[in-house]
Amino acid sequence: MFTPQTSKHFTEYVDPQSRMVSYVLTTPAAPVQQNFYFVNACCEPTRRYLWFYCAYPPAPGHCVGVLDFETDEIHVFPETGTESIASCLVDDRTGNLYWGSSLGLFMRTPNPADAPVRIAKLPEAAAARLGRSMGTHLTFSPDRRELAVDIQTPNGTYGSFIGTVRLDDGVFTQWYRTEDGVPYNHAQFCPTDADTIMVAHEGSVNIAAGRRMSPALTPEGIYPRIQLIHRDGSREMRRPLNNYATHEWWAADGKSIYYCSKNHIAQDRLGDHEAESVCYIPIEGGNGTWHAHCTRDERFFTVDGSWPSMGLSWWRGCESTVRFYNRDTGRLCTILTRNPVANGWTPQDPCPYHIDPHPRFIWDDQWISFTSTVSGRVSITLSPTDQLKDATRA
Repeated sequence: MFTPQTSKHFTEYVDPQSRMVSYVLTTPAAPVQQNFYFVNACCEPTRRYLWFYCAYPPAPGHCVGVLDFETDEIHVFPETGTESIASCLVDDRTGNLYWGSSLGLFMRTPNPADAPVRIAKLPEAAAARLGRSMGTHLTFSPDRRELAVDIQTPNGTYGSFIGTVRLDDGVFTQWYRTEDGVPYNHAQFCPTDADTIMVAHEGSVNIAAGRRMSPALTPEGIYPRIQLIHRDGSREMRRPLNNYATHEWWAADGKSIYYCSKNHIAQDRLGDHEAESVCYIPIEGGNGTWHAHCTRDERFFTVDGSWPSMGLSWWRGCESTVRFYNRDTGRLCTILTRNPVANGWTPQDPCPYHIDPHPRFIWDDQWISFTSTVSGRVSITLSPTDQLKDATRA
């Protein structure tokens, strides 16, 4: 079995300031090769398969490729094209890939000789309202029999359909539907409660103007980002730290929700507890903490954020950084100091492929995967965590 250190497809990169080591996928199987969105791992525990997003400028959208570490071969699957960068899920028992699109929910194996299989069609009610995606995040139920899906309509004009798809027969069960102009996305099954899905109220739509806006505060003054949808159709809203939340994820034990809140990583222990700050990680001059993720024991965190570039604190394709935080010691270190702007993108002509680093722990929390541009290309990159723990010891 090959590893990032021994595979012919990776090149070692040593950060010039932190001296932390990473391995960049430099074989150009596609012009753009990205890490998965941070909610889902791009691999499975056996470490044989590494999946990644592929894009082909100027064509819009993504498909998916896979590196087989046993054979050290890369395969790209054009048929996996999807409207949502976050809609892919790797089965950590088999290495198979699930993805959603406007045509339904699909699965394929890493073997290029196998044909993709459609698990479910887009439900008729959603199709009648121009449903465009079978999920912006896909996650398994605790018993692995269902997938949580959020079906979006164009710009949220007809709201969103939240529910589950049974894997054995493709039946969709609707749990909740939002009002017209109120999109809920980023559906994530609670890892320990088969009756709870977390979704994000990420925006609202001015239907008359056809314009998307930030969600309005509730009459009680709460920023309504984090919503829990229950199988019985009920909904529960969580009050976020600093009255702001973005890019949320479940703790592995299902007892907490984590998210970014300006320059904080916040923890919401479910129940009557108020959300609290895990750490404060300012990105100097940037647009705040973007995304974060933690190990299963919730002791170590990885985070990304923007550097100000070309006169703005943030734009798609701007410079960015990736960091590591040790909750035990309160110490922080940098994995990658600066991702430079790539491909000539500018604030006036930004990147269309959502190339934020999106760091995430993988492979029993022994590695972190993220997207980098340090090779001059957009590439999935892997960094071992032992060096990061050593750098942040007390």
